[in-house]
Amino acid sequence: MQSPAREHFWDTLRAVLMLLGIPYHVALSYMVDRQWIVKSGEGVPGFIELARTISLFRMPAFYLIAGYFAAMLLARRAPGTWLKGRFKRLAIPFVTSIIVLVPILNWFCEISNLPYNQAVASWIDNSSKSGGYWMRHLWFIVVLLYFCCFIAWIAHRHADFGQSRMPAWADRLIARHMVPALLLIATVVGAWEAGAVEYFYIWGLNTNLIQEILRVDQLIIYAPWFAMGAFLQRSHDATHRLTRYSHTVLVLAVIAVMLSVTLREQVHPAMARFIDTFSAVLITQLLISAAAHLFDRPIPVVQRFTSASFVIYLFHLPLICGLVFAGQYVALPPLVKAIAVMGLTLAISYGAWIVIERSRLLALLFDGGMRPAMLARREAARADA
Repeated sequence: MQSPAREHFWDTLRAVLMLLGIPYHVALSYMVDRQWIVKSGEGVPGFIELARTISLFRMPAFYLIAGYFAAMLLARRAPGTWLKGRFKRLAIPFVTSIIVLVPILNWFCEISNLPYNQAVASWIDNSSKSGGYWMRHLWFIVVLLYFCCFIAWIAHRHADFGQSRMPAWADRLIARHMVPALLLIATVVGAWEAGAVEYFYIWGLNTNLIQEILRVDQLIIYAPWFAMGAFLQRSHDATHRLTRYSHTVLVLAVIAVMLSVTLREQVHPAMARFIDTFSAVLITQLLISAAAHLFDRPIPVVQRFTSASFVIYLFHLPLICGLVFAGQYVALPPLVKAIAVMGLTLAISYGAWIVIERSRLLALLFDGGMRPAMLARREAARADA
C-alpha cells in the first residue's frame, strides 16, 4: 500500500504532463517553415526542437503513471467496480468533447487555412470521412481505456493480483543497479517500438479505422510503458530508488535528447523510435525524481491545477487553435503571440473548470463526475461538525 504523500506526488506529475500539452501544441503552431493543423502564418526559432523534446517523454511518462495508478487502485477495489469508474471518468468526457469541443477545434483549423466557403466545404467533407479529424487530442483516452480493460481482465482472472509483488530479488537488483536497468529497459522497449510499429506500417494497418479511430499504433507504442508502471507500483526498493536524482542519468538524458532531436530526420523511422526511447526512459526518471522532491507534500495551488488538469486538457487544443487563428490579425512578434496564447489558454481552460466543478451535470459531462469543490465543502462540513 502506498502512502498518501506518494499518491499525491504521482498524481501531481500526471497533471504536469497533461498541462505540458499547452506549450507542446503552441510550439507546433508556431514552427518555422512548418505548418501544423492550424495556420499561424509565422514561426518562432527553436519551437520545432521544443515540440520534439516534449514529445519524447510526455506520453510515455503519462502512460507509465497510468499503469502505476491502475495497479495501485486494483489492490483496493474489485476489478469490475474499478473499470466501471474508469469508463465513467473517461468515456463520458470523451463523447462530450467529440460532440462539443472537437467541431470547434476543426473549424478554427479549416478557417485558418482556407477561404470561408472552402473552409465550410472542407469541414463538412472531413467530418464525414476522416476518423483522425474527430479524434484529435482525445486519442489518448481510447488507448488508456484499452489498457484499463486489459489490466482489469488480468485482475479478474487472477484473484491474487491485488496483493502480488515484484520478486524481492528483482526489486533489489533494479534498485542497486538503476542506471544499467534503465538502459536495459530502454533497449528492450526501444527494440519493441522500432520493430512492432514498423511492421504495423509494413502490413498496411495504418488505415482510417485501425490507426485514426482505434489508434492501434499508439496501443503498440505505449503498452510497455503502462506495463512498466504497473510493475513499478508492485515494487518497493526500485520505486524508492527511482525517486532519487542521478547526475549520470542527467548526462545520459542530455546526450539522448540531442541525438533524438538532431537525428530524427536523418535516420530510418525505426531507428529514430529506438533512439527516442532512451530519451523517454531517462527523462522520465529525472521527472519522477524532481516531482518526488518538489511535490512531496500537498501545495494548495498545485492541488487546484492537478484537479483541473483533465478539463484543461480537453479544452486546451480548441482554445489554442482559436487563439492562433485570431493571432494572425494581431501585430505582435511571433514569440509574444505564442507566450500570450499559452497564458490565455491556461487561464480560460482553468476558468472553464471552475464553472464545471460547480455543476453536477457539467462535472459529469466534462470531468466524469469529479467535483473537487463539492468534496471540499463536504470535508469542511464534517470538520466543523
